[in-house]
Amino acid sequence: MDFRFSDVFFKVLEFSRDEAVRTGWHNIGADHIMLAVLRHGDNGACRALEASGVDLTAFKCHIDDAVFADEAIPWKDRESVNLCEGAQSMLQHAALEAARCGDEVLEPLHFLLAVCRISGSYSHDYLDDCGVSLKALVEAAGIEWSQYRLDRRHDGASAGTPDPQLLAEAIEKRLREGYTTDNPNVS
Repeated sequence: MDFRFSDVFFKVLEFSRDEAVRTGWHNIGADHIMLAVLRHGDNGACRALEASGVDLTAFKCHIDDAVFADEAIPWKDRESVNLCEGAQSMLQHAALEAARCGDEVLEPLHFLLAVCRISGSYSHDYLDDCGVSLKALVEAAGIEWSQYRLDRRHDGASAGTPDPQLLAEAIEKRLREGYTTDNPNVS
């Protein structure tokens, strides 16, 4: 499988490690990835959130308040911080969201859609408390709700659906390599 990530998503992954260290965690969780999406700012997920009426600063503060640990992680230990199983699972769901949207490249928007769909993170709870629905985010992203393939099966056997193990390996490899891009327009 040749699963592709956008340059923006690469940068978000790199930021997610920084967010885990900043908040005192030895593992990158789904909420650290959402913090990284918000930190990046210039992406489809943030635009969809804003179009849905979500205050990005309040969202970030909510996640920070929920995940900040009492003990800091030294920056020198940054490279030992990796994805936890929950974050890997959420990223696998994000890949399924990309398939539902008919996209071949994983973007922050797909991660946001997965967070909205799957409970178990402070990010999901915040969106739920704000009344932000999956449908609202899909439509705010400019995707016709009728074209969003809710009924499409994702059993790992259908064409275009990423194998969860290969996706997890690709994400871990990307994190180990660090953020790089050949595109000089990506900051």
